[in-house]
Amino acid sequence: MTENSSITDRVLDTLIGAGLLTADQVASVRAAAAQQGVSVGSVIADRGLASALDIASVLEQEMGIPQVDLTSYAPEEDALALVPGELAGRFGVLPLFEIEGMLTVAVGDPLDVFLLDGVAEQIGLELEPVLAGREDVSAAVSHYYGAADAQPQAPSPQSVEPPAPPPAAEPPSAAVPAEELVFDADDLFEAPVEEAAQPIEAPAPDEVAATETVPEPTVTEMVEAEVADDTPSIDLDVLAVADSGKVAVLVSEILEKAVRRGSNRIHLLPYKDDFFLVFRTKGKLEKIGSAPLSMQSALVEGFKAYARLSSVPSSLPALGRLRSRIADKELVLTVSAVPTVAGQRVVVQLAAVKPRPRALGDLGLSDAEARALQAMVERGRGMLLVCAPVAGGRSTTYYALLDHAAQAGKTVYSLERSVEYEIPAVAQVMVNPGSPVGASSYFAAGMRQDTDVMAIDEIQSVEEVHLAIEAAGLGKLVIATFPAGDIVSGVRRMLDLGAEPHSLAAALTLAVGQRLVRANCPECAVEKVDSIAGRIPGAPKGIKGYAGVGCASCGRGGFRGATGVFEVLPFTEAVRSRIARNGSADEIAAAAKAAGMRPLMASGAVKVAEGVVSAEELNRVLRFAE
Repeated sequence: MTENSSITDRVLDTLIGAGLLTADQVASVRAAAAQQGVSVGSVIADRGLASALDIASVLEQEMGIPQVDLTSYAPEEDALALVPGELAGRFGVLPLFEIEGMLTVAVGDPLDVFLLDGVAEQIGLELEPVLAGREDVSAAVSHYYGAADAQPQAPSPQSVEPPAPPPAAEPPSAAVPAEELVFDADDLFEAPVEEAAQPIEAPAPDEVAATETVPEPTVTEMVEAEVADDTPSIDLDVLAVADSGKVAVLVSEILEKAVRRGSNRIHLLPYKDDFFLVFRTKGKLEKIGSAPLSMQSALVEGFKAYARLSSVPSSLPALGRLRSRIADKELVLTVSAVPTVAGQRVVVQLAAVKPRPRALGDLGLSDAEARALQAMVERGRGMLLVCAPVAGGRSTTYYALLDHAAQAGKTVYSLERSVEYEIPAVAQVMVNPGSPVGASSYFAAGMRQDTDVMAIDEIQSVEEVHLAIEAAGLGKLVIATFPAGDIVSGVRRMLDLGAEPHSLAAALTLAVGQRLVRANCPECAVEKVDSIAGRIPGAPKGIKGYAGVGCASCGRGGFRGATGVFEVLPFTEAVRSRIARNGSADEIAAAAKAAGMRPLMASGAVKVAEGVVSAEELNRVLRFAE
């Protein structure tokens, strides 16, 4: 099995390795699928060779494909735009997020993974599957694309206007030395919250593509089609000379014409004996030109040189990021090159430069919780852990913490898998997957850079956990994000990953758990008579639910922007004691509750009572009622 094989190839090879199928059975299944014009999964199911449960077990245990709870995810609007609604409904897939040309999608039936190669071919992106419930995927596809026209909704991102906040309590005294900084749980959780939450993200509005009633062409159909009359004219014949100066001019010409056309991605796709220059514009793939495959390497090296990736061999994946002014626009370019069996596949992402990160007070935290985080960043030490699932907004909180640390005069060293914001006062290191130097080596090097704050966006290995604990033990503040549903599950997962219980307990100082929820449109939110607000666990008696009914301001969706639902836990001695004893999740949760932590559900109930979030939206994310 090679890294570049299709999803179907990888899954079948794994099924053989797991002993569920033999090589002869796989060959027979492939032949039958090709003859009948159906998927490999259909043949496996019809012949009773393996059940969906068997496939799910292999996908999860052997291939590391996780099970996800879609009620805890808010798919990215850009990801939804990459897969037409008709395609998502037909294949039963829900796009979740896209990173560097790799689109993660949820499938509702383990056997549906065999359909993903067809989806990948039609949209021109590599796919990474995760598993979810069939009904959850179907409901989510209908919800996000619309049951009738199956087109993604694009709510207008406008901030919720909050009422005047109450007078802020006095912040912790600056006279408290770092080693004595403690947080009083009473200050965090007993005071009522009166301020409305600010949206956690307010993405720039995008143009909504016209509704299509026919499926998009496949990549095969697209590359075999003639170049449309209205596409930019780019002469690829200059590649025959392979003069570095002429190639550099060609790269600049391609970039400028893509920007002027409004494209957000450029693809160099090797295909049979040719390669194709393709733009993605408003979610559609456009063939711009083609040339013999033997001429592609010069253009690939030209883009890699533009992104300062010339030192990365063509046999390794490469990832580079730079800012550039193109067609009078300030843009961030991310260049990703991956070797495939056909040749190098290059994707260039074009994005506007993002403004500075949001302030901690604008994320949706209570006033007391925001002050606790500010105090921790300014004078604390140990580990500040941010726990949230994928698409839960943890990177937004991460960058808000980094920006506050930089403004407080701290020296900050940040290790990131992808850079969403550039903060001039922060030393930001992007990990290149093709580099022989891994994330742990970069983190260890940063510890010797005389830094006050060490930060890592998404801990992925036990080695990174150990380094974070070591840095905290040296008196540094460590800001780390970790993929988990809440604080307790995050700590328990770090222990399961291999963290030493006593060391982890000693390092942890403060943790944040969060989920992302869509905010009601303030223009059309009204009281909902049949709301399930009264069923929120721990909600005050008589709580009323509000929901947007849809208006021109929110694109008829009833939502505008998003906000966070948070929990904040100071690690008291009682909580640390449970962690040090390698306690179960229930034991750690009981200690956190005794320490006075306001859980996610209670935070959500406050936002429902304020009318910022509907009870139904909170239930979609936290699932308190069926």
